[in-house]
Amino acid sequence: MIRTAIKILIVMLCMLPTAQAGSSEIHSAPTARSIPSVDSPNLFLRQVENSTMWKLGAIEKRLQVRLESEEPAFSDQLRTKLIRLSMWGPLAGFSQWTLETLGDSATARRLLFFAMPFVKWMSSPFIFPVETEGADAAKEVNTAFSLISKLHGQGLGVSLDNVGDASLSPQEALNYRLYYRTLIENFIENESTPELAVSLKLSALVHNLKRAVDKTDPARVRASRNEIKSALKELLKTASSDRNKRIFIRIDMEEYAFKDMTLEIFREVVEENPSLATDAEGNLRLGVVIQAYLRDSAKDVVELGKWAAKRHVRVPIRLVKGAYLVHEREQAAKENRQSPVWNYKPSTDANYEGICGYMLLNPNTIEPAFATHNIRSIARVMALAENLELPKKDIEFQMLYGMGGPIKKVIVAMGYSMREYIPAGSLARGLKYAGRRFRELSNSDNALARTMRGDFSFASGSPPAFIGEEDLKDGEYIQKRLNEVLMRNNPDPRTKP
Repeated sequence: MIRTAIKILIVMLCMLPTAQAGSSEIHSAPTARSIPSVDSPNLFLRQVENSTMWKLGAIEKRLQVRLESEEPAFSDQLRTKLIRLSMWGPLAGFSQWTLETLGDSATARRLLFFAMPFVKWMSSPFIFPVETEGADAAKEVNTAFSLISKLHGQGLGVSLDNVGDASLSPQEALNYRLYYRTLIENFIENESTPELAVSLKLSALVHNLKRAVDKTDPARVRASRNEIKSALKELLKTASSDRNKRIFIRIDMEEYAFKDMTLEIFREVVEENPSLATDAEGNLRLGVVIQAYLRDSAKDVVELGKWAAKRHVRVPIRLVKGAYLVHEREQAAKENRQSPVWNYKPSTDANYEGICGYMLLNPNTIEPAFATHNIRSIARVMALAENLELPKKDIEFQMLYGMGGPIKKVIVAMGYSMREYIPAGSLARGLKYAGRRFRELSNSDNALARTMRGDFSFASGSPPAFIGEEDLKDGEYIQKRLNEVLMRNNPDPRTKP
């Protein structure tokens, strides 16, 4: 028993970082970066896969020690059991309906006032409470800044999100914008918080986002898109009132129907407002999200890179797997068209890893952030960066607030940057979001849930690959782009003097 305890202590001491990992969502001035030459694309990818398995083994060993040595508090264990119970069988539908009703209806919250403290406790690991209506704005914002400072002290960066879904009225949209403007204004006056990174949804920034993609009414489309651009410009203008302040705004990606419009608006806002969209060091203050479960996500990344090269900027891209899988498949079936998402989960994982490689191979045009709780995907990014001789501090991982705490600690201890995506806002707006997290934690096959149980078997074995006729065909795109960029760094020996 004593020997075991000593071994665990020694391993934990070895896990301590030699220096605190910084966050890289807000970078210093962009500089030209060179990628080492590659003798052979196939050989390089084999080396990366070997490195991936080594990195994965290192992550698993460190995680195992943490999981064995960090016993959750009784209250946390009880809450986890209750969450799983609420998502069990016939209770799942009722639990989801209850959370959605309480989130949408002030009347329901008043009638069930006696249950709200319990609901708040159940949701607390996933939502940071910041009241945005009828409250002392300065006090609430300072609460958020205190959290940012606390997490920075732990080596974590932070991205704040006004939790919730689409605005249901013009007034809700105005309140949503005010939330961000208040955050930015108070941050500029705040001396204790080193940076401010926020994420926002266009569907909440304006009321009725569908008008921006209504092909039957071009005038309405123009008016809606101008409203979105005006709202973004207003926030950028507020941020630019002190160009030396480190402020960054990320536009979240939502349903597929809004994808092209979102990317178009991002580019137009940057092109039309170059001085507002960049900070004093020339970095973009505005970024986007790409969902790897979409078949055309790799094409979007390639096009964004080309656009960035013409503008002489690095486009900030957060790469995620995607959160609207069921909706996208149901909508495609309803409209009798091909689903925009991959048919098989391994195809999504293979696409994610392929895009990771492409982004890291284009450091002069793409500023990547890797959002995932999957330790296999994390190990792949680490391996790619190591083989490309990229500094650890420039590799940023992102994970959700309240999810996978031990994984975050391991990544920071290994010297990489880690940023927590924090849904901060009123409990009412966050209940639907909390319900989605409930489902993830209660799904026994979920990669994060398995990892937190110490089951790493899902990450072992062969690397993820595109499967199925449709996925294999569409997956050729990222494979070809990867080979092209690798060949670009593979000088033809016949051209040497």
